[in-house]
Amino acid sequence: MVDPALLRPGRFDRIILTGVPDENARLAIFKIHTKGMPLKDVNIKDLAKKTEGYVGSDIEAVCREAAILSLRADIKAKEVTKKEFSAAVKKVPPSVNPDIVRAYAAFKDSMKSAYIKDK
Repeated sequence: MVDPALLRPGRFDRIILTGVPDENARLAIFKIHTKGMPLKDVNIKDLAKKTEGYVGSDIEAVCREAAILSLRADIKAKEVTKKEFSAAVKKVPPSVNPDIVRAYAAFKDSMKSAYIKDK
């Protein structure tokens, strides 16, 4: 993934695994990406629950796709509905799967054991 020379001490002092956003973080991300978007019958709390494993860029893509679907259905559409968001969630998969999460955790652990010794 990354050239080991970049990871020598002094280059990157800490490797921080941030993980995927939890439900509250996803809710905040949905609020950011739906700000100014006219919504009809959309409960973003429900969307946050249904998008476990999604990261910020995935959520942004869901919001954009829902808006596009709304306009494709009716070029004069003034609101984005729950129907479009449901279709967008089905169309936009999460970009991070459990295997990737495990791989990053293993990478972090390998770097810790290679460069940081517990006393």
